Amino acid sequence: MALIIFYCMAVLILISAILMVTSRNIFHSALYLAATLFGVAGIFVLLNSYFIAGIQVLIYIGAVVVLSIFVINLTKKITGENIPQFNKQIIPSFIVAAIAVVLIILAVLKTDWFKRISGGTIAAMDNTAIIGKQFLTDFIIPFEVVSVLLLAALIGAIVLVAKDREDEK
Repeated sequence: MALIIFYCMAVLILISAILMVTSRNIFHSALYLAATLFGVAGIFVLLNSYFIAGIQVLIYIGAVVVLSIFVINLTKKITGENIPQFNKQIIPSFIVAAIAVVLIILAVLKTDWFKRISGGTIAAMDNTAIIGKQFLTDFIIPFEVVSVLLLAALIGAIVLVAKDREDEK
């Protein structure tokens, strides 16, 4: 059953990714991006990575895609016209994409997928608990650096908004 769900998610990801790239309407491309990211979250659920799947949905679908859709709608209202989506370098991009597909196929064919890994057993901890433990023990310095960086970005955004409001008055 899991294999059938995996193939359904893979088909969803591939079709929506192709439609996202080939769509002429940028709003539809953003919706196809959301479908692609939803399929990736489904793959994470199949891998029992519920935390990563939740983060995928919250951050990428809930924030990035929704923000992109808002920007697209606001841009159309400001300019009053639809911006045509055309890329003059379609042939070079297809060549690069074909080379990438060939390299990926070669990597898949050359990999020994059935190599046995010797080692211990899988811990009976939830992956969220493992991630939290790793953040607060082995990766405490990078975790705190990212926390300070996000705090600085938040303070900078507040200062910029406050400065813009003062300029308006």
